[in-house]
Amino acid sequence: MSTGCVLQCEDDQSPLHSLEQAARHYASAIRLSTREARLHFLLGLVLEEQYYATEMYGLQRKTYRDRDELSDGRSSARQDEILAVCKLHGFMGTPTVENQLQALDKEYQQLKEQGQSSKADYVQTLYMWLSKKTGKDRNLAVHDEENHSAVHRALMKYLDAWSLSPDSWEYNLHVGRLLLLQGRSREALQHLQSGLALRPLHPALRLFTGLALLQQEEKASEETEKEASLFLQQGLEHFVSQRCSKSWVKQDQSETLSSLNTQFLRGLLTLGQLQQRNTLCAKAMSAQQVYHTVAVLAAQSVSQCVCRGEVSRQLEWVLLDAHFALLLSLVQQSERQAGDDIKRQSPVAKRCQALSALIHLTSIPPCQELLDMQEKTCQLAVVTTPRDSYALCLLGLAQLAQYGNDPNSDRSKEAITDARLSFQASIDLESRRQHGEPPEQLTKQRWWQERQEAARQAIAQPKVVKGPSESSVAKRGARRGRGGPGHGRATAAVIKPPAPTPPAPVRGGKVARPAAKTPATRGRAGAAAKPDRSTKASSNSTNKAQLPANKSKQACCPDTVETAEVTASPVEDRVPVYSPMNRRSHVSRLGLARALSHSADTQDEAKQLYREVIVMAPGVHDAYAELGQLLEPSDPLAAVDLYCRFPLKPVAEQSFDDAFITGEIVRLLMAQEQYYHPQLGPSLAAYGKVMGLSSIEKYINILEEKSMTNLLRSVYSTMHGRQEDDEELQGFFKFKCWI
Repeated sequence: MSTGCVLQCEDDQSPLHSLEQAARHYASAIRLSTREARLHFLLGLVLEEQYYATEMYGLQRKTYRDRDELSDGRSSARQDEILAVCKLHGFMGTPTVENQLQALDKEYQQLKEQGQSSKADYVQTLYMWLSKKTGKDRNLAVHDEENHSAVHRALMKYLDAWSLSPDSWEYNLHVGRLLLLQGRSREALQHLQSGLALRPLHPALRLFTGLALLQQEEKASEETEKEASLFLQQGLEHFVSQRCSKSWVKQDQSETLSSLNTQFLRGLLTLGQLQQRNTLCAKAMSAQQVYHTVAVLAAQSVSQCVCRGEVSRQLEWVLLDAHFALLLSLVQQSERQAGDDIKRQSPVAKRCQALSALIHLTSIPPCQELLDMQEKTCQLAVVTTPRDSYALCLLGLAQLAQYGNDPNSDRSKEAITDARLSFQASIDLESRRQHGEPPEQLTKQRWWQERQEAARQAIAQPKVVKGPSESSVAKRGARRGRGGPGHGRATAAVIKPPAPTPPAPVRGGKVARPAAKTPATRGRAGAAAKPDRSTKASSNSTNKAQLPANKSKQACCPDTVETAEVTASPVEDRVPVYSPMNRRSHVSRLGLARALSHSADTQDEAKQLYREVIVMAPGVHDAYAELGQLLEPSDPLAAVDLYCRFPLKPVAEQSFDDAFITGEIVRLLMAQEQYYHPQLGPSLAAYGKVMGLSSIEKYINILEEKSMTNLLRSVYSTMHGRQEDDEELQGFFKFKCWI
């Protein structure tokens, strides 16, 4: 079953209906025996289970309203058209519903002013469809609030059970757990400590008590942090021992220490944060091991969520946070390692690319926090390998997404400028090796300059002061919302920013190493400015003859030897054979074209870049669509010629993206009254074949008024895959008076 589906069953067959029946029975039993604490507790469990049944498995009752919905294909096509309109009005990426409605309204007003009433009517249809869909989504949001209130009702029943039996460790555990979920850490700590006094060795009580200790308003002391870390570590060890036990079959959501429980996973992330500061002894699991464990558990749990609801989104956040923490830990580890830069930095660059892809594929709705994590990940990749064309391209895409999220903010102006610089640097470094000086476009960006300054301060003060307490981070750890390691902001403050690759004179103390193994001398600007000496210094016999002399001179005067070799050896001889070469890609040019198209002064440059993208990758729909939008205001027929050059597949194999191309051809030709254009008939037939006959009815009516019967017969024949002399078609043509 698809992960994005919603399970809909008849009322008498739905598991949700069974849970509702169970809740009714427990409520009836409570009426008969109001002082029975166990009944209140069991009713609370059922109410909480209803929330997870809805959020994890998408269980909901089937209503008559669902029968009137559009098919998935039609809905997807309309959504693609709405996103295309959003791009026209500067809302890139996946804009919010409010921005989509705003873009549709602007498009409607613009089309009305231009006199394109038919197109305006269709845009109005899209607006009404999206509004209706949004209304349904808002009803689902109300449904989510009902689910959250179900959790609140579960807490009330747990409190009722506790009030009747305050000496029950189980009731104290569940009351404290849900209070912690709501951010009421002080009340939660009281219940959890009471339960812990009754069952001192219970692993779940110890783990949630540790979380509650760290989430108190006052700053936690070192002793409190050690105690909390010990509790969290014991909870993790118990979970691992249970999973490794032969008697373990399958976890249940009702279990408090479960990989499906976001609170538990957030607690493990907090443990990793504390372990980075060596809070526990060396025998405990390291921070990297904890992060790896959380990442594996979160990935397994996400795969079990049938419905992409609140639970799955929280689990995806845990997955991203764990991988981001692993990335920062790997960066810190690579800084401490000596040796060749490229071998040391390669794992960091690979993890940055993998995390960037994971962020791109997540189902979390676009938000500022996700964009910030994406940008920080790409920045770390660029800091690690400043001359990697692909890393610079990813950074440009992240910066462009920051601009598209809020184009009118002050931050967006800097983001669009940095995006242009990153894309330009990526293009300039194509077909060149990744080793050497950072590109000039990168050094102009403010975030790079700030990291350079931080690196210089770290070199000047090698003794790093102990990082701030993670108690403030842990306070957010078990909440329903975000929490955890702070999504790059709080975590990055603890870990020293990685030092970029500076030129050779900055790397003091490493000049005495052999020149063949000294990466600090590679790619220096002084050596690159004298390429005419390469023929003199690249001889194999000369290099072999100089090796013994260089070794003897290094022992007595290393500085002299270093300087002599830098001036005598070309850049290519100092670049290692495993230094990768940047490849040419159309993605950087497409990104730069998008960044330039937002300004009227640079639209000509954007048009040229779009043409380069079309030459390099003829099958990219976005290049044709975005270039056509730039050409249409001044020369609509030039936009038609552009769309006609797209390599379309046969009509039977065309997709919705292909239908956008043919639809634009039809729209522009009909608007210009080019009824005899050779591409009007084939494009109209292809568009109607993919999108349905109703999508071209307005064009057919116009062609009928213009007596274009030959064209209409050809379109209908092509759409139905028959010849014009077919008997059935002939009868239809006679009925329509086309013959």
